[in-house]
Amino acid sequence: MQPAPHPAAPERAEIAARLAVLPVFRELPEAVRADLALAVEWLPLQGGQVLFEQDAPPDALYVLLAGRLVARRRQADGRVAVVGTLTGGECVGETGLIANAPRNATVLAVRDCELLRLPREGFERLLGQHPQAMLDLARGALRRFAEIAHSPPRPRTFALLPATADVPLRAVGEALQRELARFGRSALLDAEAARGRPPAFFAEREGELDHLILLGDMDPAWRQQCVRQCDGVLLLADAAQPPLDPGLPPASGAAHRQLLLHHGGRVQRGGVAAWRAAWPEFGAAHHLRDLADLPRIARLIAGRATALVLSGGGARGFAHLGVLRALREAGIEVDAVAGTSIGAIVGAGLAADWPQERLLEAMSETFVRHRPISDWTLPLVSLTRGRRASRLLQAIYGERDIQDLVRPYFCVSSDLSSGELVVHEQGPLWLALRASTAIPGLLPPVFTRERTLVDGGVIDNLPVAEMHRRQRGACLAVDVSGGFPPRSALEEHHLPAWWELLAGLFGQRPRPGIGQLLLRAGMVNSDAARHRRRRQAACLLEPPLAGIELLAWKAHARAEAIGYRHAMERMEAIVAALEAVRNAD
Repeated sequence: MQPAPHPAAPERAEIAARLAVLPVFRELPEAVRADLALAVEWLPLQGGQVLFEQDAPPDALYVLLAGRLVARRRQADGRVAVVGTLTGGECVGETGLIANAPRNATVLAVRDCELLRLPREGFERLLGQHPQAMLDLARGALRRFAEIAHSPPRPRTFALLPATADVPLRAVGEALQRELARFGRSALLDAEAARGRPPAFFAEREGELDHLILLGDMDPAWRQQCVRQCDGVLLLADAAQPPLDPGLPPASGAAHRQLLLHHGGRVQRGGVAAWRAAWPEFGAAHHLRDLADLPRIARLIAGRATALVLSGGGARGFAHLGVLRALREAGIEVDAVAGTSIGAIVGAGLAADWPQERLLEAMSETFVRHRPISDWTLPLVSLTRGRRASRLLQAIYGERDIQDLVRPYFCVSSDLSSGELVVHEQGPLWLALRASTAIPGLLPPVFTRERTLVDGGVIDNLPVAEMHRRQRGACLAVDVSGGFPPRSALEEHHLPAWWELLAGLFGQRPRPGIGQLLLRAGMVNSDAARHRRRRQAACLLEPPLAGIELLAWKAHARAEAIGYRHAMERMEAIVAALEAVRNAD
């Protein structure tokens, strides 16, 4: 059903004037544009309303004067994919009219919009009299098809709304606007400046700026208008207050929603989980301890973040600590973190915002002094019981939830039941780490009723692709797993007697041990995928760790030093690569 024409439509002369500046119509004679202005209907469309449905008959052409539309196509498997975004000055619906075919997508407003509707009769009359208009329309359709494979535009306009009472809304809004100004021109509009303004007003302001913040309040009408005019909704909530439904319109008509949880100091645990239980519609959550966290939040919401992905690799994971030390000394801020196995453990400390000294001490205490992979048992399921590893991970990270970490974080494990990669973004951190490090045969899996979870490196030892699905911006990856093929100087197809094997424990070992073999076997399956996905990183670091075995925990200081030296040697290239991606439009 088409929306009814609005009684407050502009005069025909004004419609003709608007047509004169649109690329597809401005070459037409003035008299033709005047006739066209008589044939079109002015159509207001609120954010969230559907313009037309997929498979509907092609009954009209629409010209978007102001606002934004999105086209979504229902696939054969039932999933819905976004196939295009339209902004002011573009036409929509011409493909169905030209081909005389049903609509190939559902088009809905993601902003308050102003459109002109040209019925089929007027469209056919226009093309019959002016074939050049047909050519321009076809070119516009082809351009949109070519853009389907490209990334959607960066979010530019944000609605900052209070979710609870007594939050420092204006202070946060003004500080966020200053941070966004680092990426270009930015401004903040409140209700006094913009309440009740037409879509063309917001379109004009967006055209002048790189980022715009709409500062909401508790007035329902202004809140609704802010939501309909933005790319992203930022809900500012007091972590000390109970969560509640913020009363926003349905998610289908609005941009992504994100939670800014204001703590006024240290992160209060459980806040994000409580909000998800009460209001599951929001996506990302950001911890705002004080205004010093806003630079990181600004980079994340604007799609200009720096993400860090750390691979598994046993004792070589101490090289990750050396890389972190180099990044911190160079002043490179990491905004989001992910990891596999040992990389997941290191990354969790960074996501918790631990200083370098605390992270190094925790890793050394856990892996060098207490040796988590040493509670040997009868090898019915694995060589070790896994109790010591679980206890040590709990000692490091306690009972905190992944969502309570300061920086966005996830780790991965592999589900042997389904053969799928499992991404851990919420739930007990220690348990997710225990699953991500469960080297098959060496540590027992983490069993649930539906899953059998083992080391993430079995499927994806460098989850760069998963990071790209969650964060827009530059990704730095560190791979410490390469350069260690387990070789033997012998040629044999069976093992010698046990006393000969015992003799090989002292001095030079002629063959790799069972622990090394199991750890390496757990990563081999993901090697091909790792080589493909590592190309998705803006910059890849591979510290030269060939001389350090995967279980050589006593070589931790040497691995850390190698990681630091390698990162420092490549620092100029790291900075250049990250900047190039962050600044790309």
